[in-house]
Amino acid sequence: MSEKTISKPWVVFLLVAIVVSACFGLFWQTPEQAVSDEVHAPMLTATAVGNVEPTENDRGRPELNEVDEAQFIADLTQKFASVIEVKHAQIRLLEQLISYLKSRYPEDWEGRVEALLAQMYPDLAAELLAKYQSWSNYNAWLLTERDVLRAMSPAERRDALWAKRFDAFGADAEQIWAAELRNRKIEEALIAVDEMAEGLPEEKLTQFVASVRDALGDKAEPLLATRRTELMDRFLSLDSVQQELRNLPDSTRLASLREIRSGLGMDAQALDRWTALDKRRDELWTTGSNYMEQRQIILAEYTGGEQRRRLQALQTALFAEQSELIQREEQSGFFRFAGERRIGRE
Repeated sequence: MSEKTISKPWVVFLLVAIVVSACFGLFWQTPEQAVSDEVHAPMLTATAVGNVEPTENDRGRPELNEVDEAQFIADLTQKFASVIEVKHAQIRLLEQLISYLKSRYPEDWEGRVEALLAQMYPDLAAELLAKYQSWSNYNAWLLTERDVLRAMSPAERRDALWAKRFDAFGADAEQIWAAELRNRKIEEALIAVDEMAEGLPEEKLTQFVASVRDALGDKAEPLLATRRTELMDRFLSLDSVQQELRNLPDSTRLASLREIRSGLGMDAQALDRWTALDKRRDELWTTGSNYMEQRQIILAEYTGGEQRRRLQALQTALFAEQSELIQREEQSGFFRFAGERRIGRE
């Protein structure tokens, strides 16, 4: 190592931190992620929190590490203070606490869990420790059974996972995996709407919103308020909705899209912005359809350099400043106007 490098110890520390972080990201995968990407649940991860290793200047000065640890504990306690009774939040707390312990004490991190929980939440320490032990057992089961779970159908795997979750956590399982339950209910409502034999898109939207409200009860309105755009995109992605929208005249389709968004609670200003975007998208796809027709003619009549020159001239004429983007997309094999348009989304 050169004298110049030695004179900058922060460079060495930065490289060490990068390597340590990369190793954690490379070798740690949560058991449920290893089993299936379909399961959305809180996971214990190995994201490094705090200093992984003290610097050369800190070695021999453990009081600095104690100060860092006290600050970490204080910050984490404050972060979860208002939600610590929520079962899902308890898992998140454990997730971050264990990430910290794994990074700071890789050799004996597990033996420190109980003491830190007692220090942070004396009244809840026993409950949190039991949650941690249940979570560890559940993850161990996932690792042991992952090949069996992968061989199951999605429905069989879901049933097996829920059976084990209730076995490990009892009734708390529904709170811990509340987001997954909500997503499943929304998905079931979307499937039911998509299978409706008849109905205009806005009529299907009304049925979808009613199904969400029935399924989620008092949790429906906050979800509808905070996830409008996501729900709109999922609803508009339904094959039956897309087919109905394609069959409508342009002006009627714009009105239908506006009603759909209004049905999800969007205000007048948001509706106006979306309508303006729909019109620009209509114009772009009309141009794109024209482009694809002329492109086919050029490909059929010209070759080599002349073909490339004419294609570039056509792209510039039709797409102006976006022509270079179109060219790069086509060079990579992507032709944005070749497929069927997803109305309301592009």
